[in-house]
Amino acid sequence: MFTIKIYINLKGWGMTLINIFGVGRSGTTMLDLILGNDNRSFSLGEISAWFRPYREHHFDIVCSCHKQPCPYWEKIKDLPESKFHKKSFNLLDVDFLIDSSKNLNWGIDNNLWSAKNNIKTYNIVVYKRPINYIYSIWKRGGDVDDAIYRYTTYYKQFLETNINFLSIEYEELVNNTENILENLCLIIGQKYFKGKENFWEKQHHHAFGSMGARKQIEGGNSKIRKKEEFPREYIDMVPLIEEKLEKNKDFVFIRGSLIKFDLRNGYSCNQKRIKKPLWYFARNLKALYARRFPTKWKHKQ
Repeated sequence: MFTIKIYINLKGWGMTLINIFGVGRSGTTMLDLILGNDNRSFSLGEISAWFRPYREHHFDIVCSCHKQPCPYWEKIKDLPESKFHKKSFNLLDVDFLIDSSKNLNWGIDNNLWSAKNNIKTYNIVVYKRPINYIYSIWKRGGDVDDAIYRYTTYYKQFLETNINFLSIEYEELVNNTENILENLCLIIGQKYFKGKENFWEKQHHHAFGSMGARKQIEGGNSKIRKKEEFPREYIDMVPLIEEKLEKNKDFVFIRGSLIKFDLRNGYSCNQKRIKKPLWYFARNLKALYARRFPTKWKHKQ
């Protein structure tokens, strides 16, 4: 059974923050833009990169609307981190902010700030079927073992934070889009309408995130790809990959946890106390270094 929970702020509008998590190449930007596809919602994209830059292009917001400066970002780009979301609701005049930063340190801080600022918050974890995710890395020249490591490390560390969440399987989202979105919107209190998934029909103003999704916005006429065909070379590798996954204890634990909290199994809002694991502090130090010595970004199709 799904329930709707609504928080009303002092202006009389709802104030709901949606955080989207997931290892890169898992469809987080796409879901961000889908949930931002109405006139009371705003897709922020990977906004953590603006406040905590680690690549050279993070020091300037190049909005997807291509206006320089963008009138929307001019209103909010100078807000302090801890008040950014709370003040953005009023400055942008929206009920929903969608943040697909994915950065786990930002996600921890984000949830703590939201609690202090009385912002209703939902955390959504997007995950691909492992074979599909590994293929998305492999086809770009990545190593299979490295892809498995990225996948297991990200979701294992997310689970270590104790952040309350619901999960959505990417393949289910793109193949059963209408049903998944209806159920998700019912949970987060957002209005669903037929065609909400056509995010490219709205002029978004999201910062950073998937370049593929940005191109769909700019094209103005697109579609959600439901299935990707594997080449024979990769198909022949699948049995060995599956064997590696089944022997990986972290992966088995992660898979069970993601399935347990999958949207299709309902939603529990029993919030545990959020934790800051040791890697949280190490990453904060690394982020300070990255800000001082940012790297160049090489986009891979």
